[in-house]
Amino acid sequence: MKYGICTLALVPLRLEQAHRSEMVSQVLFGELFEILDEQPDWTSIRLLETDYLGWIQNGQFQKLEGSDKEQYFLGRRTVVGREGGVLLDETTQLQLCHGTTLYLNEENRINLPLLDLTYQGSINLFSKELVESELQQLALSYKDVPYLWGGRSEWGIDCSGFSQLIYSCFGLYLPRDAYQQAEKGETVDFISEIKVGDLAFFDNAQGRITHVGIMLDRDTIIHASAKVRVDRMDSEGIFNAELNRYTHKLRIVKRYN
Repeated sequence: MKYGICTLALVPLRLEQAHRSEMVSQVLFGELFEILDEQPDWTSIRLLETDYLGWIQNGQFQKLEGSDKEQYFLGRRTVVGREGGVLLDETTQLQLCHGTTLYLNEENRINLPLLDLTYQGSINLFSKELVESELQQLALSYKDVPYLWGGRSEWGIDCSGFSQLIYSCFGLYLPRDAYQQAEKGETVDFISEIKVGDLAFFDNAQGRITHVGIMLDRDTIIHASAKVRVDRMDSEGIFNAELNRYTHKLRIVKRYN
């Protein structure tokens, strides 16, 4: 197998090998992937953490040789905190977004010879034991971040990218898309039993799950729809007070921790 590592802060992952193709997700600095197919301008990849597939433009990553992949993961796993951080060398200053995962050596350098960069910045210190006490504040810090189809960062995010990112900060790792996330976890049977951090899923007229949000309490949800916003939710779904109507029909609520 051939592997690669993303070497820019945030790059598109396309459905097909063209700039005009749909951006299905994004790849963050330091994410590793399996190389499936190499073309002159694009490479087909499978992200190792989520098994997500897509095309990345050549020049936005580096190939890993020999034991580089194993060596990289021997480093200290470090997640960039909410205030962000930078990777530095004599000529480079690469701004990283919240949630970026790095593997660093004892000198806070990327644990790969081909990327001799030092990390400076905030570090995420949350764990799954802190979901109930810390998740609400972290999720609310994303309020008004613009919606971006395929987005995974504070610079633009979609609904499942939002739940995936927030959960990852607590050491809870979800698949990429809403329907995939809905296949995991334990079902919460009653609205009255909802706790902070539970995920609510919503379906379309065909019964396909197309939306997800994070519950802040039993009747308040934060989700990405035009922007990251806070709305009321009940057994029918999400009620948008600005539009004075329900915008999403509730399908199921799941718990993961």
